[in-house]
Amino acid sequence: MPSLPPLDAIGTLLDQGAAESAVRLLRSSWEPELPPDHRARMYCMWTRALCDTGDIEHAVTLARRAAVEFPRHPDILIALGNVLDIRGELPASREAFELAIDVEPDGALQHYNLGAVLERLGDEDAAERAYHRALELDRELGPMLEATSALGALLRRQGRLEDAEQVYDLYLTEDPLNVDILVEHGICLSDLDRYDEALERFKAALCLDRQHPGALYNKAITLYRVGRYARAHEILEQARDADPQNPLTLAVLGSWYLAAPDGNLDDALALLYGALELLDQSYRSGRAHAPYCSIVAEEVFEALWQYGRQAEAREVARTAGQREWITPHILNSLNEADHGRSPQVSAFTVLARVEAGVRPDHWPENSDGYTAGFTVFATSEAEAKDLTLQYLRTIDPAPSVRFHLDVVPPRQVMDDGNIALIDAAAPRPRGVARVETSRSYIFRS
Repeated sequence: MPSLPPLDAIGTLLDQGAAESAVRLLRSSWEPELPPDHRARMYCMWTRALCDTGDIEHAVTLARRAAVEFPRHPDILIALGNVLDIRGELPASREAFELAIDVEPDGALQHYNLGAVLERLGDEDAAERAYHRALELDRELGPMLEATSALGALLRRQGRLEDAEQVYDLYLTEDPLNVDILVEHGICLSDLDRYDEALERFKAALCLDRQHPGALYNKAITLYRVGRYARAHEILEQARDADPQNPLTLAVLGSWYLAAPDGNLDDALALLYGALELLDQSYRSGRAHAPYCSIVAEEVFEALWQYGRQAEAREVARTAGQREWITPHILNSLNEADHGRSPQVSAFTVLARVEAGVRPDHWPENSDGYTAGFTVFATSEAEAKDLTLQYLRTIDPAPSVRFHLDVVPPRQVMDDGNIALIDAAAPRPRGVARVETSRSYIFRS
């Protein structure tokens, strides 16, 4: 009978960020004759540890091996879905989470994870349903923090601020001292122009954590919105002191420096480019997710664009396009400058398959290409295809990259908060207006 592995000790190492130590302990503790429940837990911990060390390829191999050995184990399927998500294999990740739900329909975690992947795949309606289901299932233990945060952020991005405010408010009735949700609720209230209530939320958060970077940052933004510029600048400096490695704080502070009549240009640019460098490091290590990266990239882009440094702003946009950080606002600015406005545009959906004989550096290892979908404002199908091709060649300019585009006929455009109604009275910039479906990478078998 083999000795049982120290699973609690391994879990503690992972929680403390000591992933490499956890990997070494897992290797030394592995025995093929371990009881199945211990073996399954070790697979999950090992997959997580490999992801935390950045060894994604071996993590995928291990997770797939575990899924073959335990094809109906929900934790194994969740671990497989997570690592496939990290690798960019979104349809396969979705399938793993759907199978985990089929095995254990009442598991909140698999519903939440499915929602996150569906959101990245562009199916926001299904993602919203999955988040709601996760919250319903987790109700006995209190609302699920991750699902609350994800659902609130999704609703805010859709412009459904009142719905998001209710999600946060419901969570706080169960856990009124959660600092992160207090801050997110404050952000939502600020976006609703309920500034006094927002400032009260930030005050409550700072009473619990005097140096909370998010509370300080968003307090500064709200003070700026109500015209208290000097105090806003002072609080934003405090936010930087509390977290000097925060890309968003540096980006906003840099943009304020750049816009100030007496601002120091060198200091402003150092902050903006420092924000991008930190963002790249955080993204590569998995600490920063695409929605956050998009906010930072847009802040830096806008500061440079408005200050007249368009060439630098375009380089920021190119990187944002490669990393899937690009936003409708960035695209709108570029489209208006490059293609102009037209009162007759229609909204086309363009489905792209991109392949390369030689992998570009910003693609994952062992990938041969990807698929993605875009909403494109154009006057004809031919123009929609041409504008999409121009955009894709901007972000993947290597000669070895090949593009295959299919244009879906124009759909009815509703004024639903995502894409505004198009009419002759409101001419719109032509070009790629929105990334509808995130990249799903194609990997060598």
